[in-house]
Amino acid sequence: MKAKWLLFAGLSATMLFSCERDNAPGTGDENIVLNTDSQSLSTRLSKETSGVVGISSASQADARSKVGTELEEAVNLPLELIAQAAAPVFEGNTLQATHVDIDGNYAYVTYNTRGEKYLGAIDIFDISNVLSPVITSQAIFTGADLNAVKYADGKLYIASAVDIYDDYGVESPANLITVSTSGGKFTSDFTFTSILGNAGMDVTYANGYAITASGADGAVTVIEGSSNTQVKLQEFPEAIGITVDGNGIYVLDAQQGVVKFTGSDLTEAYSITIGDDYEQSKRTMDIHGTTLIVSEGPRGAGLYNTTDGSMVGTIEIPVLTEGIDPIEIVTNAVSSNSTHLFMANGSAGVSVAEFGDAALASTMGVLDLLGSSNFVKANNEYLFVASGLEGLQILKLNLADESSIACEDLPQYKGSAWLNVNSGEPQGYSGSLSVNGLNINDDFTYCGSLAVKEWANVNSGGTFNMKGSIVVGQYKKESGLNINDTMIIEGSMVIYGNLVLNSGATLQFSGAGNSLTVYGNVYQNAGSSITGDYTDTEGNVKK
Repeated sequence: MKAKWLLFAGLSATMLFSCERDNAPGTGDENIVLNTDSQSLSTRLSKETSGVVGISSASQADARSKVGTELEEAVNLPLELIAQAAAPVFEGNTLQATHVDIDGNYAYVTYNTRGEKYLGAIDIFDISNVLSPVITSQAIFTGADLNAVKYADGKLYIASAVDIYDDYGVESPANLITVSTSGGKFTSDFTFTSILGNAGMDVTYANGYAITASGADGAVTVIEGSSNTQVKLQEFPEAIGITVDGNGIYVLDAQQGVVKFTGSDLTEAYSITIGDDYEQSKRTMDIHGTTLIVSEGPRGAGLYNTTDGSMVGTIEIPVLTEGIDPIEIVTNAVSSNSTHLFMANGSAGVSVAEFGDAALASTMGVLDLLGSSNFVKANNEYLFVASGLEGLQILKLNLADESSIACEDLPQYKGSAWLNVNSGEPQGYSGSLSVNGLNINDDFTYCGSLAVKEWANVNSGGTFNMKGSIVVGQYKKESGLNINDTMIIEGSMVIYGNLVLNSGATLQFSGAGNSLTVYGNVYQNAGSSITGDYTDTEGNVKK
């Protein structure tokens, strides 16, 4: 925390002050620097480490070290790193990502600055084109840290810590900042609403109300979204996280643990004691069905029943890298979608668990990503990973749409991460699948979503029938699709490595609306052909 916040610990619990900045969008002032030059902003985006992302488990790491690769198992979660976003830099200061919210075609990312300096920002990402995300707008706050963001009903609600000596017209360091957005742009002034506490730490939204968590000596504050009018306040010593469902408000306090409130009068339903190592930390919670998921630092993620607060279980942090300082192995954030739970575990990276029939989730392993992780945000299509000063990593979750798969009779694949289709042994599978390598020597059919981390080889005598989406390889690495015989595809294909068609090879697109994206080189040897209806998104295929 900024030490200067402590000067204001005695502010009145009834204080609520709102100030509207008179800076029109697109002009800014000396305290809010606006940038809508998407081209210049998007130069922070890079594909240098993009491509298929594997998932390593402790057992697989052990198998690799002892007996090679054959014991590694395939997983049912195809992941594709589509871009990295470098952290914004302002006047020589590198900011760090603190929070992400995703709504439709846009993602909203907040930043703050380490140490005593107040300096924050918010970026708007347009993710409508999965092949080429862009940053459409940015606002830099020269005297405020932005710690969390929630999009709802055309507005951004931002939990912040503001330097009261700067020219923002606020009466408290803890503030809720609001601004309207449309089409990836800021479309109104920024409004500051001062709340109790030294820093706004988290924010959520429900039924027309923004709900903030602030500390130290802060509160949970319910604010009417359209008028910024305080409706209810409940004091907390160190509120650092908040989430809601249809049955209540869940508050994570560094000293008190988790407290659930119900009703408009914030009646306490129960509390959960979870430990005393939350000081000076930002941690998050999420809700999956009737399970409350809590970031619990070195203990990993705690799972609790939302009805009565009883413990369902714990998901420990899988550590696959030796030599990490134990103090850096902490679960900072959790985020779930309909099928999986993602955990940001500091220097231990990002782990993923799969939800089963029960409330418990089974750990799959650790994502093969570079850097540490301090925040994650997932939905059913995207995963954003914040890595402090290293910026953001944006991943696409290529889960198969089961309703659109026309191969209902084909089973899911369960076996080695090195999928071999031997001569005389035709195979066919469906669903979502990620493997390290694919080697085809006979007829092979796949329906759904398939990711191949290294090489996919269609050898002489092999035929590959693909219906759905396939992603192959890693950017600027020795990987890709190598065809010696026949591949027929109906759907989309993205190759981060090279596409090689040897003499006599055929790549045939079936039906309409197909697409081919090759980020590496395309080698078409004499006697090879690419036929059918498809869009060459990168324009590097010979016609």
